[in-house]
Amino acid sequence: MLKLIGSIFIISATTGIGFSKSKELQSHLNTLEELKKLFSLLRSELQYTHAPFAEVFSKISTKTSTTYQEWMSHLSQRLKNKTRGSFWEIWCLSITEDLIETNLKADELEELKNVGKNMEYIESLDLFIEQLEYRIKNTREVYRSKRKLCQSMGIMGGIFLVILLL
Repeated sequence: MLKLIGSIFIISATTGIGFSKSKELQSHLNTLEELKKLFSLLRSELQYTHAPFAEVFSKISTKTSTTYQEWMSHLSQRLKNKTRGSFWEIWCLSITEDLIETNLKADELEELKNVGKNMEYIESLDLFIEQLEYRIKNTREVYRSKRKLCQSMGIMGGIFLVILLL
């Protein structure tokens, strides 16, 4: 009886790990899609209003999801206060401090930092949005292929471990 209960716990735990990894992949995909929406809004606001960055970021912070809302409002405040250096330095600092908790990968954060160098040019934002679309497409394909793999490996790994222990 004790072996049966232990086996159920092991299979449940490994299944949970597999489904958790699958959920992590889905969350990363959602984060990238939200980032694309944010930069589309940013491009539109800059293109049509020609407002200063601080105002644009403040306005966008009210239209975005909670993941990026805090980042946009902090960035707006830092630009209004002009506490440190150039726009690019403030941009990089805000990414480092506010987006560290997101599930964006290190190379994605670096690409995001590089966007700040030429933010005033709409073409650079268009290029970044295209890069995001490509990354989203690839991430979606990876998610489709790895989702079931992670879930199946969790279940099968648990069963294999139980067989080894029995």
